[in-house]
Amino acid sequence: MNNLRKSIEDQRSWERFKFFLKAKCSFEQPSRKKECTVLDMSVTGACLKLPKDVDVAEGAHIVIEVLNKDLNKVSMESIVMWSQHTGVSVLVGCKFKQTLDTAVLDSLK
Repeated sequence: MNNLRKSIEDQRSWERFKFFLKAKCSFEQPSRKKECTVLDMSVTGACLKLPKDVDVAEGAHIVIEVLNKDLNKVSMESIVMWSQHTGVSVLVGCKFKQTLDTAVLDSLK
């Protein structure tokens, strides 16, 4: 699956690992899910890549859904900390509402 690497430039207190993990996310309306990609993740948060037409405000609630290596759905409730339009996509930094168990993070490898 994914080979995890720590982000060298990252100075956070929790290890953050590079990913290229397909996911779905929803804002405020759980029935309206958007395709996204998890670019990196730690036990406390993640960076997502979303389509360029998505407008995300700081403080918005977002639910991220991914499949682990056993193909079980893992849902992470998060809050948007920042977003940046790149012209071709939107990058979104999220903080999880609850710290992930390290076993859950390992199950995504």
